[in-house]
Amino acid sequence: MSDIANMLRFHYQGLQRVSRVIDGNANYDELMEHRLGESHWAVFEGNSNTEKKRSEAIALFDKSFWGRKPKAIIPEFEGFVCEGSTRNNLREFEFFERICASANIKILDANYAECESISVSKITGEQQDARESISTEVRDFYDSRTEITASLVRQQILYSRSFFNFLLAFSRPGAVKPAALVQANDHSPVRVALSMVIKGLGIPRVYLQHAEVTENFPGLDFDFSVLRNERSRKIYAAISPVGGETFVIAREEQEFARDRLFSTRGQGVTVAIYPTARVLVGQTIRVIEELRKNPSVGKIIVKQHPAAAKMLDGSLGGLEVTFSKDIPEEDHIAIVGNSSIAIELLHQGLPVYQNFDFDPVSDDYYGFVTRGLTYSVTLSELSGMFWRAYPPNENWIEAFAQLDPTATPEQADEKRRFVDTMTEIAKKANSRPVVHRTAIKGRFKAQAKAKAKRAILGTINASPRLSEFMANRVLAITDQAARFLLINTHNAARFFHLYTDIEVRAPIWRGNGPAGLAVSLPGRDLLQLIEYTLEAVERPAVWLRMNEKTQAFTPLAVISALEQMFQNRNPVLSVVLRDYEAGEPSSAVGVWILLKKSEWGNMTVEGGDLDEIATFIYAYNDDARVRAILEKMLFSSIIRRGSCEQLDRFWSGSKTGKDRLPINRKIDVLRKLRSSPERKGEYEELLRFFKSEATPFEALKLTNADILDGAPVSGWDHRRAEQEFERTAPNQIAREFAARVRPVYDQLRPRMGLIDARTDESLSREIMELASAALKNRTPFSLVRLSDGEGYLFPGGDFFTEADVANRERHWWGTELPVDLRTQIVKEARQAIATADLVGIPSVYRFIRDTSDTSPSLFRTLQGRGLTEVLNGVPTAVSAKALITEDKVNVALFKDVSAIEPLVALAGKTIIVTSTKPENLPAELTRGRRIDIVAIPTHHKTTLNAKYHNGSEALPFVYRSVMEKLDEGVEPGDLVLVAGGIVGKIFIGHVREKGAAVLDIGHTLDDWVHEQLPSLR
Repeated sequence: MSDIANMLRFHYQGLQRVSRVIDGNANYDELMEHRLGESHWAVFEGNSNTEKKRSEAIALFDKSFWGRKPKAIIPEFEGFVCEGSTRNNLREFEFFERICASANIKILDANYAECESISVSKITGEQQDARESISTEVRDFYDSRTEITASLVRQQILYSRSFFNFLLAFSRPGAVKPAALVQANDHSPVRVALSMVIKGLGIPRVYLQHAEVTENFPGLDFDFSVLRNERSRKIYAAISPVGGETFVIAREEQEFARDRLFSTRGQGVTVAIYPTARVLVGQTIRVIEELRKNPSVGKIIVKQHPAAAKMLDGSLGGLEVTFSKDIPEEDHIAIVGNSSIAIELLHQGLPVYQNFDFDPVSDDYYGFVTRGLTYSVTLSELSGMFWRAYPPNENWIEAFAQLDPTATPEQADEKRRFVDTMTEIAKKANSRPVVHRTAIKGRFKAQAKAKAKRAILGTINASPRLSEFMANRVLAITDQAARFLLINTHNAARFFHLYTDIEVRAPIWRGNGPAGLAVSLPGRDLLQLIEYTLEAVERPAVWLRMNEKTQAFTPLAVISALEQMFQNRNPVLSVVLRDYEAGEPSSAVGVWILLKKSEWGNMTVEGGDLDEIATFIYAYNDDARVRAILEKMLFSSIIRRGSCEQLDRFWSGSKTGKDRLPINRKIDVLRKLRSSPERKGEYEELLRFFKSEATPFEALKLTNADILDGAPVSGWDHRRAEQEFERTAPNQIAREFAARVRPVYDQLRPRMGLIDARTDESLSREIMELASAALKNRTPFSLVRLSDGEGYLFPGGDFFTEADVANRERHWWGTELPVDLRTQIVKEARQAIATADLVGIPSVYRFIRDTSDTSPSLFRTLQGRGLTEVLNGVPTAVSAKALITEDKVNVALFKDVSAIEPLVALAGKTIIVTSTKPENLPAELTRGRRIDIVAIPTHHKTTLNAKYHNGSEALPFVYRSVMEKLDEGVEPGDLVLVAGGIVGKIFIGHVREKGAAVLDIGHTLDDWVHEQLPSLR
């Protein structure tokens, strides 16, 4: 039989595996509710005719299966491979590599989930026959069923489409077959599809159980299965005869410390308290007070939760406790609330006693006390010798071994047997003849991409194993999902009850399942409640998924709260953006997250993905306000990264009209059309239309945008623009500008000869000549640019507030700095400004861009306060010898990367201080020249983007080590390019002292890296 025929043998089997989980869960439609919002799923609700459901299911399948061009990955990995991208999957793959280290088997760099997909236009006759066969089997599948639900149809379509795509991938000329496939999910459609295809090819498949299972799961079908515990092995055996070999291997590397656990503790014991992320502070204090009464207790330690919304150091002052970030190494007795850390502590031989008073979760949530694994202890018992000895008997060990395989001596044998088996597979693979592959057009650098993505995910993969396991279990059960949401909502409710007069109504339950939590709060308070809850929960992205199922809060409320978090630069938002596992666009909140992640992380949305997002938005009619928000975000994404054709579809599919756009959005449309030469006529016609309807100030904004994009206007300069701004801006804005901004320009005007570098090319050349002369003469030279964010460097001023300072720190670095570090950074950055030869200051063009006819004040916005603060601080901050230019002079000088080449040619060497990874820098910049890269941690928002260095610590905490690297390499005559924000100013001053020529190139480096329409600077 051919490979295609062999693969096809297992399509129907895979269908049955996918449907088993759905059939076994009566609430599966509720679990999938966030993916079933479109109107066409409604036909499957209620008790409508089965034949009608069958007909509709087949029609939906045909539309998706035959109406969409198939896509295929490019298989090119020859050894062991893996497939999966969730945190759970990646964690299991890391576990596999760890236990197989002695055999030198690696899989993380060979992940099919990281491979790019290409559209397949040409299909062979045999592939077309396979497509027909799959279609026939789907019809047979539905003919055999009496129950057809929306979730079944949705999952079946995804499975069959994925199966065909993988079949295409492995039947293309040049496709490379792996030695073995490693997966960590046995029932989701895409995973099953690949598993069945690989099974048809006769390639060994390895399963790593990533979470607990129930009897509703499909049976074990893999050649080799690594289970988490004996309980799982028993469940799988009860489902069906187990296929292949099974191994029970613990994820912990150390053995169970049984002797330590069963030893007797007497007087003077150390007690460690383990609060959860949602700890009740008042009750925690009572626990400590009771322990202080206990004459047998010596030392008290509070082991803080890593995801706690608020550290307890400031709340427990004066109670004589020690705080710890990690599990204390010294022997101690553990007091735990509802936390899966209990199993980890028992594993380490530490006796656990659970007190549920300081935890808002319902008593014995995990059932450890009920199963006899831990003891409960009341508040009143804490003042006496409450620690009963753990029983060193076989019954307890047997119960514990069901969750911790290291409790039994067979653990080492299982692991050794598994590694030996994998080693044999690897040997066979290594002995295979070398395959000389034909070139495949469109092959992608999958290994590099896999490493990049893991670098991002690795920064967020810190949750304890059992805690994550429980969270994923919650995801699988609707009632528990609702309970999870209820717990965390009530946590936030307690916060409001304690600190405000707001009341939160009790949850409403209707029938046998959750119908949502009715929260009755004023608008602003409701957003604060959601924001507080997202801060308090351990996994905010999971909480959002739970909310999609229970609908405790409407999409409008959630999106509004997320928008508020964005404006406040709440660091938790980045956790949401990282952790929210994106699939096909299926919910309003999910689409908001997809678009915000792209916008904030400067990440590309592929054309097809953007089309899918657009399709969802155009069909969304649940809430007009939500749709308006999503349309606005989609519009921005199309402008930055989409095509003019997608913009055309936006006008026909959205409810946004060109004539109703705000003036800044009209400018965006014009710039988009102007960037496409074939749209010149449309651009000119639309420009005339916009100008005909513009107010005097809007006309100025249109002119300003044209000028900054290179359109010549006779007699135009900075002074003329100031006058036009004062003449046409709203009265309050004009008065504030005349009082607090123009006087600064007047004071600096004798030195502002280079201010118009963006609108006068001769001035740009003059600046380049200054830098060139410094390189030729090996004399120091520095350009420093000050924009609205640099209001940070002028503390105590009239405009930029302490709250603004904190906001900027959260925005840049994801955290607020200690006062001493903040003071030091301001001091050193100001020294760099004071010695700069050329200083860029905020120009009037920025004020024109950032205000509108409806702006009430220059000082109402963070940006306006920053711009004004900088301008009022510059006269005393810069050297009297410094020349003045515009803060966006980097756009004038280096908008095109080729403009840097003359300076690079003159330099002894060029050093780039950047968070961009070297492989993502333009080839024309690095080709054939000595270019040294000094890597720095990236901006907080671009930690989501694999093109940037994502350091373990933010830049302010490591900038000294960066300066040490610069000290090692910088000499007079060198060219140094810095893109480092506020801290980058310090590097500029430091490098100038070394005698080099240093330029603050800032965001132009991002423009070199990303193919998109730059925002209007």
